[in-house]
Amino acid sequence: MKKIEFFIKGMHCASCVYVNEQALKKIAGVKNVVVNLATIKATIETEGQVDLNLIKKAVEEVGYQAVFEEEKSLDEKIKEEREKELRRLKSKMIISLFLSSLIVWGSFPILMKTSPAVFKNYFFQFFTASIVQFFGGLDFYQAAISALKHRLANMDVLVSIGTTIAYLYSTVLIFFPQLFGNNMTELMPYFDVSAVIISLVLLGRYLGAKAKSKTNEAIKKLIGLQPKEATLIIKN
Repeated sequence: MKKIEFFIKGMHCASCVYVNEQALKKIAGVKNVVVNLATIKATIETEGQVDLNLIKKAVEEVGYQAVFEEEKSLDEKIKEEREKELRRLKSKMIISLFLSSLIVWGSFPILMKTSPAVFKNYFFQFFTASIVQFFGGLDFYQAAISALKHRLANMDVLVSIGTTIAYLYSTVLIFFPQLFGNNMTELMPYFDVSAVIISLVLLGRYLGAKAKSKTNEAIKKLIGLQPKEATLIIKN
């Protein structure tokens, strides 16, 4: 049996692990597959040679990316990708939280009394919420589409459907208020709901990824403390 080890970009939950394992098991010649969420590594056991392009294609078809490196540089590559992903998540989280706070300030009954008039404007809220919905929430849509293709319902599907409904309802409300009645003051959009949900989930995902990265580094340091040599004393 031959072992092939690589890492998979884009995984963040147990559903991601399941989807990738099922996709890799379908490759001819693959006998066993183990995908580790904590290390984002995948290890497959094969009989004979398996084309790496088939592995890449199988992973790409379910919405992820397989990356192969030399054995000694694989951990370095994983660390580099983790840091890159953390920076990306952090920027999305900060932008989404900032824009969401403006929407909440202009729409929450108590806070809106102190907010500038522009924040209370529904079209300003629409523009701001659109950035959060399609910039901050892009990862959720991509993962949700991949999950639905494989008849799975995970957190990404839940977040995508819930926030999209709130966003679309609010958008129709401000552009076509006549569909809901003539008195606009009685109708309130829910841009704050969709934006805040996406922002908080991004915050949770960022904190989880950061904690996972620190835990992984701590485990590696502990493994590095293992003695590489041992002295055996034999009594004659």
